Amino acid sequence: IRKVPPGEDNDFEIITNDQLIEQFNNLTKYFKLGAGIIAFISLIAAGIGIMNIMLVSVTERTKEIGIRKAVGARKAMIRSQFVIEAIVLSQIGGVIGIILGLIGGNLVALSLGVSIVVPIDWIFIGLAVTTFVGVLFGVYPAVKASNLDPIDALRYE
Repeated sequence: IRKVPPGEDNDFEIITNDQLIEQFNNLTKYFKLGAGIIAFISLIAAGIGIMNIMLVSVTERTKEIGIRKAVGARKAMIRSQFVIEAIVLSQIGGVIGIILGLIGGNLVALSLGVSIVVPIDWIFIGLAVTTFVGVLFGVYPAVKASNLDPIDALRYE
């Protein structure tokens, strides 16, 4: 039909859906990589912020920690208190981020005229990541608080 002699290159091309998907993935892989790097840097910055807040909290509550240790609180109890506080702090930030992400994503979906999606699995992944960040960056302040000497802590002003 196309009158291409045998042995010559074809003057047409067949493109399958798999080839289109592969081309799209090749175009977007650098955007995904960049977004992943930015997200990782954001998580590190948020974790450092949580750690700083918790270190300030330990410093401000030194006398309270000293009193608790003087009346019998064990190191593990004080450590768990500060780690739980760090987890709650990171979870609050994570929930706010998830809500803003859902609102923003659904507003974009409405403006583009596509269906609204609530990705439940990604919500749980986000909550798990925020919990991990809270634990990871909350351990150092918790250990610092639990290792305070009660006598020095009670003298602290």
